[in-house]
Amino acid sequence: MSKLVLLLPAVALLAAVRCGTVTAVTPLDRGESSLSASVGGPVANVAGLNIPLPYAVARYRYGLSGQAGIYAGLHLLAAGMGVAGVDFGFSYHFLKQRGWIPNVGAAAGLTALIKPGGGEAFFPQLDLVGSYLLGDRFTSYFGSQSTYQFSAKPYVVLAPLIGTRWRVSDPFSLDLEAKWYAPTEPTEPRNVHYTLPISNRGAVGFVVGANWLLGGIHE
Repeated sequence: MSKLVLLLPAVALLAAVRCGTVTAVTPLDRGESSLSASVGGPVANVAGLNIPLPYAVARYRYGLSGQAGIYAGLHLLAAGMGVAGVDFGFSYHFLKQRGWIPNVGAAAGLTALIKPGGGEAFFPQLDLVGSYLLGDRFTSYFGSQSTYQFSAKPYVVLAPLIGTRWRVSDPFSLDLEAKWYAPTEPTEPRNVHYTLPISNRGAVGFVVGANWLLGGIHE
């Protein structure tokens, strides 16, 4: 990891994998936009309590077509620690749900963490997600997020996930995700004590999110 990541011991594992809820579970229509906010991360011992790390992210999405879109996000916890954290990228859905075939999409982007006077770190990232619409209000989804690091030797950090989305009303929905952060990496030693590893690998965590569909101009 870069020197900047070492400056953020509370989020060292998060800085190496995709943060917040998965970017593009389903596509937006052309001209639509949405705002989302999410919080959560690996379960760790924080002030004597075993809770998900409160890593907060806010994102904006815009639909270029019924399949393609762009997004940009702010990493709020990083900002509170004096680090500018942003992400941005492109999403594309190339399969529509049909019977047992899920809706499938991918998102490719970059996360940048910059500490004024203290260095920077850049992480190319790629998500692959499949989803099923269950009735009118629920969507189940699954997939994996991946982050690529090149500061020392090239390697990839994964975060397999499962989640569900509840459409509370036409513009508003809630997400709940379970992730296995960095399953190929040993849990210890770390500056943070992650309390839900699987076979001493990585850390299990949970993220909740809220989404607000802003609508837009349709041609």
